[in-house]
Amino acid sequence: MSEQIFWVFARRAQTDPFEQVGAVKAANDALAYVYARMNYRERNWRDMRVVPRDAFYEPAPGSR
Repeated sequence: MSEQIFWVFARRAQTDPFEQVGAVKAANDALAYVYARMNYRERNWRDMRVVPRDAFYEPAPGSR
C-alpha cells in the first residue's frame, strides 16, 4: 500500500477560518487523521481536517 501526502487544516474556534498547519504522509485518510492529531497537538484545536494533496487542482504553469 503506497502512502500519499495529506495537508492538515485546523481551527481553534468554530468562528475561526481553517488554516493549514502542516502535512502528513499516510496510507489512507483515517491514518492521516490519527497522524495529524498526534503531530499537531501542541495547540488546542477545536476542529482538524486532513485533505489529500492530490484533491487540490493546480493549473499547469502558463495555463491561466
